[in-house]
Amino acid sequence: MFDSDIDKTVIIDSESSDLISQKLAAVNNKVRFSILEILRDNQKYNQSQSTDPLYSREINSILLKNYNIEITPQMLGQHMKQLMNANLVCEVEIKKEVPNKIGKRTVKAYVIKEDAFEDLFLEINFLSDELFTFFDLYKSNQKYHEDDNCVLTIFNGVDKGKTFKVRRDETVLIGRKANFSQADLASFSILLDNSYDTVSNVSKPHLKLFYKNDGWYIIDEASSNGTYIGDIEVQKGKATKLKPNSFLKLSRGNGGAVIYCTF
Repeated sequence: MFDSDIDKTVIIDSESSDLISQKLAAVNNKVRFSILEILRDNQKYNQSQSTDPLYSREINSILLKNYNIEITPQMLGQHMKQLMNANLVCEVEIKKEVPNKIGKRTVKAYVIKEDAFEDLFLEINFLSDELFTFFDLYKSNQKYHEDDNCVLTIFNGVDKGKTFKVRRDETVLIGRKANFSQADLASFSILLDNSYDTVSNVSKPHLKLFYKNDGWYIIDEASSNGTYIGDIEVQKGKATKLKPNSFLKLSRGNGGAVIYCTF
């Protein structure tokens, strides 16, 4: 059965999934997290005051004064580069008076992008307790890695935090409890709580995951609400090859399940 499935493989452009992983890596750092807090607070203040975006010298000063973080301008530049590469922060040019210079000079300043966190598509509030939970789930997922197993962690809803390790010789079916028959349960199954009410409401599991030849694949045979990698919908009935660190979404919006897939 798998050989015929592989012949119909669809390769998803996983640029969006890669960017999500970049954002996770960029924010999961004390210095960069503090920089984002500084930029956020400055932009909130800007809404009521005539205040310019912050440039590097100002950011360094606030890091030292408010966070007791002392780094060189060169190191700050590396952190800003990583935040920009992750599409979280953008660089703008402004006129500003700088120390030891007469008159205003053109300097590079930084602001958080308006859509910086939209494509994480998780029900989290930026810089809230939920974001810390998000990183805890990410770290928990990493603990299960060994050999060439695929590790799945549920990132939202009632089952948030549940982690499953799938070996290469196993096929796993994923769906709501209500959608599984006795025949389905003879296989390795991940049973999602019925509160994920937009996960396929047809009488079969939403998704199948397996390893074959050169990688891990998923097949959505005929779910009612679709499967997405990032914002890209998986073509039904055809095997889709996964890339490491993919976010799978079983349907979209409220009632869907977000699953982080690493190998």
